[in-house]
Amino acid sequence: MAPKREPGRANLPSRAVGTATESTRRHLSRHWEIYFFLTAFALLSLQVYLFNADIDSLSDLHGAIALFADFEVFVANRLAYICAPAIFFPLAFLLACGRQPAWRRRYLDILGWYLILRMAIQLIGLNILAFDSVTPKFLLITQLLFFLPYSLSIWGWIYWRLDVIARSKSRLFFRLDCEGSQPRPIDYFVASFSSVFSATISGIKGNSVRARVLILVHGFLIYDIMGLTLSRAIALVQSH
Repeated sequence: MAPKREPGRANLPSRAVGTATESTRRHLSRHWEIYFFLTAFALLSLQVYLFNADIDSLSDLHGAIALFADFEVFVANRLAYICAPAIFFPLAFLLACGRQPAWRRRYLDILGWYLILRMAIQLIGLNILAFDSVTPKFLLITQLLFFLPYSLSIWGWIYWRLDVIARSKSRLFFRLDCEGSQPRPIDYFVASFSSVFSATISGIKGNSVRARVLILVHGFLIYDIMGLTLSRAIALVQSH
């Protein structure tokens, strides 16, 4: 005779899974921005590491390319020892602590501005590498492979942050094609990444002149990266 099951015991595993899923969802909803910064800094660090690993292949450093190479070496050999502790220790603390400190928002905004500045410097450096005849072909390709997701992530954060600021003043800078009346953080990143697969940035539209100019700058960056990738791919095919 089979033993009788206590009422509700059969539902315990499903309840545990549901509780764990809900706990994970709350954790990601609260700390997604920290994971974003960790991912962005990982991509940026890989760009710097790969450039310094191939720097010996640059046979003739001169002019603008010498300046960019010196900056990358400075970042790897000097700035990294300051930035790494100043970035990862506070982010780890923010992940671990229960109550968020008052300096959290200002600190994350400073990190965002730093990432934007590094994105602009990296973009200038990539264009210098593309127009320099001594640059190894695969060096630019590897830099572009990491710069593209890095820059698209940064633009997604920019759109989200500006809209959060505007929402606090009862207005929105951007209109997104998304479910619901209020976009989620993931919707801004989806709009940014979808710009790669569209001739126009149709996933997000500006509600003001400044917002439309910002989207135009984003579009210029995408076309620049695609142009650099295409030109280097053609050069690789022709060399063989």
